[in-house]
Amino acid sequence: MADLTLLDIIQDIHAMDEELWHYESRYGLRSRYFYELYQMGQLRDEDPLESRDYTDWAACFDMRRQREELYDQRVRHTLQQVKPQQRVSLADLRLTLKPEALPAGL
Repeated sequence: MADLTLLDIIQDIHAMDEELWHYESRYGLRSRYFYELYQMGQLRDEDPLESRDYTDWAACFDMRRQREELYDQRVRHTLQQVKPQQRVSLADLRLTLKPEALPAGL
């Protein structure tokens, strides 16, 4: 998998937000509550279309969560290098957030 820049990760997160909104508006349930039901196996799966939606929705939710974690790790690591009371430019910080290879499965 190609290295992702911070901007790539942010774009992925926003694209997944749109996809999650599609399911949330369709089923009237926020994704985190859906995911709890899905993980506990409490969703009926008689309807093949709904079942497919559930699988896709859960995958999108999980991938978004992984991207958020990757983003947070990169930003936290960089911010830890900023000395207390040191003033920084966001443009400079952006330059230090270089792409790194994603761990397998992300």
